[in-house]
Amino acid sequence: MSTTVVEGFVYPNHEVFWGILIVVYPYIVSIITGMVTVYAIAEFWRKELKDLEKLVVMSSLPFVLSALLPLLLDLGQPQRAFEIYVTPNYSSVMAVFGIVYLTELFTLLGEMWFLFRVDIVKRAMSEENPVIRLLFKILTLGVYDISDEARRVDKKVIKILTGVELIAAWCLSYVSFLFGVVKSNPWWNTTILPVSFVFGGLAAGGAMVLLLYLVFTRVYGVERKPEVISTVANYVFYFMLAAFALETINTILYAYKEDIAWAVIKLASTQLAIPLAIQVIGSLEALLFLKYVCYKCNVGKINTAFIAIASITILVVVFAMRWNMVIGAQLIDYSLRGFVSYTPPLWGREGLFAALAVLMAPLAMLPIVAYLFPPYEKKFRAEL
Repeated sequence: MSTTVVEGFVYPNHEVFWGILIVVYPYIVSIITGMVTVYAIAEFWRKELKDLEKLVVMSSLPFVLSALLPLLLDLGQPQRAFEIYVTPNYSSVMAVFGIVYLTELFTLLGEMWFLFRVDIVKRAMSEENPVIRLLFKILTLGVYDISDEARRVDKKVIKILTGVELIAAWCLSYVSFLFGVVKSNPWWNTTILPVSFVFGGLAAGGAMVLLLYLVFTRVYGVERKPEVISTVANYVFYFMLAAFALETINTILYAYKEDIAWAVIKLASTQLAIPLAIQVIGSLEALLFLKYVCYKCNVGKINTAFIAIASITILVVVFAMRWNMVIGAQLIDYSLRGFVSYTPPLWGREGLFAALAVLMAPLAMLPIVAYLFPPYEKKFRAEL
């Protein structure tokens, strides 16, 4: 029996190394960046958004706590991840992420403490459950002063922490800049990528704030304010418009150059037909619905169905953008002579169920955080 020897190279000559978990990671980071930005807007510029402050800060904590999960599951030795904090190496991208992440986490916890400090003191003195009362006594850190002067100091400290947190949250988007400097891949070889990534994250975070506002005002029986929804929806509209426009401009630039990279991108796009369709159709639908929401809210009417549809659509569209950025780029062969296919497994550390569990983790933690730090005083059950 003879053996045939094949000389040369076989294409495609690589595989998809970064799977769905690395899609989920920048997606959660994007939502955090958007939510923190909405909070900063409420704190520094738009006073009509003051009703959102406690809601946004409280809701951000589960997302920040969940941001590490995709990376931990993707690491070969996740039990050694703590070493990036105790032995920092400033030339390591992962170590820098650890420093930025801790800055974001601690500033967020500081904001929560100062923002909810009066509530913490009140519950430490009036809570009937002895375990919860002990917990809140510990959380007071021995500070029971809730005078007007103390509250003014709290507000000043909150503004400082908000500025630091905003910088840290934007720095968490460093992953987009890393992709943007990988010149060996034509999909990432563009300076537009980091900017479109940030704007997509701002839109996703704003959409999440709108959804949470609908849910928590329903649960706590708080009257929804049209000016709050209109202001946030207006910001989300322009964030989404910028993200969609930048993605479109990027594609047009590739098409205009008509080099081999564009030929391979067109070939790989057949593997991304569904996420590309979601990105285009969903963006247009969300923009149309958001404009309708802004118009209705400006005349004092709130259409919760349109708000919910627009917000959910934006979250799906931004996830499709992250999929195209991470997975789509890896489908292109390094030699630019073909493409590979990728189907995420159902089980395992990098499977669909693991990714779904990570995505659901913030929503699972949210009721617990809301119980300890309620964003509103419960009054009556409102009707949708």
